[in-house]
Amino acid sequence: MSLMALVVAIIICGLSLFRGFHGQTLMGRPLGGDFVEFYTIGKILNNYEAFRIYDLQLAVGLEHATLPTMPETEMLVFGHAPYIACLFRPFAELPYAWAYIAWLAFSASLYLLSLFLLFGSGNLPREYRKTGLLLALSSVPFILETWIGGQLSVVVFFAWALFFYFRHKNQLFLAGMALSLGLFKPTLVALPVAMLLCGRRWRMLGGLATGALAFALASIKMVGLRGCRAWIDTLLFNARTVAGPGEAFRLAKRVDIVSFFHLLIRDAPVLTGILSSVIAVAAFATLAAAWFRSSARASRSEEDLLWAATLCFILVVNSYVPMYDSILVVSGVVLVAGALGNRNDDREAFHVWLLALYLVPWITQSFAEFLHFQLFTIVLAGFGAWALRMTYKHHEILQARPAQVLTIQ
Repeated sequence: MSLMALVVAIIICGLSLFRGFHGQTLMGRPLGGDFVEFYTIGKILNNYEAFRIYDLQLAVGLEHATLPTMPETEMLVFGHAPYIACLFRPFAELPYAWAYIAWLAFSASLYLLSLFLLFGSGNLPREYRKTGLLLALSSVPFILETWIGGQLSVVVFFAWALFFYFRHKNQLFLAGMALSLGLFKPTLVALPVAMLLCGRRWRMLGGLATGALAFALASIKMVGLRGCRAWIDTLLFNARTVAGPGEAFRLAKRVDIVSFFHLLIRDAPVLTGILSSVIAVAAFATLAAAWFRSSARASRSEEDLLWAATLCFILVVNSYVPMYDSILVVSGVVLVAGALGNRNDDREAFHVWLLALYLVPWITQSFAEFLHFQLFTIVLAGFGAWALRMTYKHHEILQARPAQVLTIQ
């Protein structure tokens, strides 16, 4: 199935490139998907004052000039932190179609490097790595939404892979600094920061704070205070835009709890807000209690399961998480697989969750658009809750071991 999915995705990508070079769309989608947004930001940095990366009128004009096949009413708003915009300067030196090809090569290479780091640091058994590689490469959040879609989530995925690599090496300060690389998407880092506080992981927090300060200073130097204020204004604009109800075909592309209820309960924003808030608070409290109970001396398998649950909760307990950001669940799956090892009692249940996590994304957007029910949100929440329950099970086993040893003696 994975090989078939990869072949289909490569064929789609090839057709898109062929038609894109001839100024045409594929199934109504212009070449590169959202990549034109980032290409345009690189153009602005190369040819205009840096703070203008948040000038919406300039950016939208350049997007349509770069990609004439873009729908006239469409605009892509760059809302990421200033420092990440530097990544696109070299791509913007190329013609758009060739820049997209370069981005495809770059993002695929970065993803493969991330998986290499993750498989080792997550203690994934070697006999599962070939299957794990195929599943990760052919998963919908990566192959269709992130890779072909020209999205930036692969950089966040790399930040998490680097975080787990340094954590595995017990270089906790560097692990925190690695995680700070993902701060250009604050919504994907806010919950982990809170959990690190609850778990009293001070060295990681120190590294995260140091990295955040370094990136903040780099952003100020790059775009000035004026540009940083413009970034904050853009974040607020995006928050207002995505917080309310929207068209079903747009909400179907999101997996967060707020979008889930906006899709399920149409034209009832107050009820949606109440339900989302209650579930988010309950989930946050449950996860925080687990982190508070744990300590720096927790077993590696217990902490891996805890991080897997946290990664799933990041995606669900949020105000805006598009399908491409759910690429993070790949990290959670690897951590769980490594923590369980060859324990047959839990592995059967894990296989069921793995099957659901792989198959549901193929149908969930169409399912959500026509039936107004985002199935993938339920699967992500369920897998996160199951991983969290496994942490308690591992904790109880470890607590019982001294008594068992005493009995044997």
